[in-house]
Amino acid sequence: MKFRPLAAAAIGAALALAACSADPETLLSRAMTAYGAHDFKAAQLDLAEVLKARPADPAVLLLHARTSLALGDGTGARASLEALPASARPADFALLQGEAALLRQNADEALAAVAQDQSAEGWRIRAQAALLRGNDADAARAFAAGQGAGGSQVRLLADQARWLLHKGDLAAARALVAKALAADPGSLDANLVDARLAVAGGDLARALAVYDTVSRRWPGNLAALIGKAGVLGDLGRTKAMKEVLAQADKAGVSAADLAWLQARAAAADGNWKAARDLLQANDAALSGRTEAQILYAQVLVKLGQPEQARARLQPLLTGDPANAALRRALAEAAMAARDPAGAVEVLHPLASGPDAATADLRLLAEAARQAGDPDAAQLSQRARFPAAQELARLLAQADTAMKARNWGNAIAAYERIMALTDGKSPLVLNNLAFAHEQLGNAPVALDYAIRALAVAPGNPSVMDTAGWLMVRTGKDKARGLALLKGAAARAPGNVTIGQHLFVAQSGGGT
Repeated sequence: MKFRPLAAAAIGAALALAACSADPETLLSRAMTAYGAHDFKAAQLDLAEVLKARPADPAVLLLHARTSLALGDGTGARASLEALPASARPADFALLQGEAALLRQNADEALAAVAQDQSAEGWRIRAQAALLRGNDADAARAFAAGQGAGGSQVRLLADQARWLLHKGDLAAARALVAKALAADPGSLDANLVDARLAVAGGDLARALAVYDTVSRRWPGNLAALIGKAGVLGDLGRTKAMKEVLAQADKAGVSAADLAWLQARAAAADGNWKAARDLLQANDAALSGRTEAQILYAQVLVKLGQPEQARARLQPLLTGDPANAALRRALAEAAMAARDPAGAVEVLHPLASGPDAATADLRLLAEAARQAGDPDAAQLSQRARFPAAQELARLLAQADTAMKARNWGNAIAAYERIMALTDGKSPLVLNNLAFAHEQLGNAPVALDYAIRALAVAPGNPSVMDTAGWLMVRTGKDKARGLALLKGAAARAPGNVTIGQHLFVAQSGGGT
């Protein structure tokens, strides 16, 4: 009898069968290890198999409940908690019930669960239940009571910081997050809020670093994946954004979150039809997100459907007339629909004041010209050059952001300056290169650096930035080294240039 080697497919099937047939004790041990490593998805898969064999095992039910809560599954958690016999309920049983109720958006059940609990965690659940009901006053009182209660306050502080961030009180939110992180540097909730605060403050590099840390410590965490993808999208790093989105898709991000991020990525690639299809399929779920509706309208304009875009935006502007982004999007849709008079009407509130943005003035002037508006000539003259005050304000904002290492805010300010000028300022170009390099956008940074070098080829700072980026990216190491040598010769006392030259000559930098 001859023996034949098993085909690869047969071997794979045999291995899969062996994995599935692992005994419950082995699966439970593996689930406990995964739970300890914060790999909750893996733990959940093994626990589902264990529960088939041990549906009434208290230890398995409790671990399944905690895993479900970690994954945001309030329904699964409630089922396991209700199956626990009274004699096997842990000390934090009421808190687990309250958390499960919150995940199911049931404020009444959450409050009932923690009615007798006076710990900081109990007050956190009361605060979140109040927020579910839209009662900010009760939430504020519960948060305050929790800060004076016993037990760990870390999650309460993080939740309160997140609430204050939504209300726009960044300073108070930062103070609470700092307090939470001081108590527990590894807190998932505190780190996630910390990353969102970094985004709000324009420190996108720090936000990415925090999200990366969270992703390593908490594999597959949806909030971290969503946050990281959003930051990468803001930075224009579409390829990296798509890679994170692929991870998010596997991790089970909700349809609305995933669709919004995927639509942003598609729009960044100019794939307007794909972006439209994603937004259309999730229209109801995204109806409350103004930024998603603006993107939807912009996509419709690109696809030659400006009237549909206007119909989508007009009700939003009626409800939020102070939203400048809505006005700009609606005006652009009106222009695409060949209704310049409609664009003039929408833009006038943005351009009427002395501090009007030059970009808005230019769009208004063009709309007025096409509409035959009698004020067109005056508007055109006003929009011809940016106001000195506007440039000064933007330069001050950019300088402040650079000093604070808030690279995102600095880039935004410099890009607005570029749009208002001829785009040839070596200072602005060089600083844009530096800020993008700090955020990890090396190709974009090098492009700005080369543009700055073309304008100011003998400036040692410009030579240093361009040379260092050429060495770091490997784009043109020989030219980069020559530029660094030239920069060092022109500014022999500059420590940074000297360090860059030393590293480049030593063969480092990449």
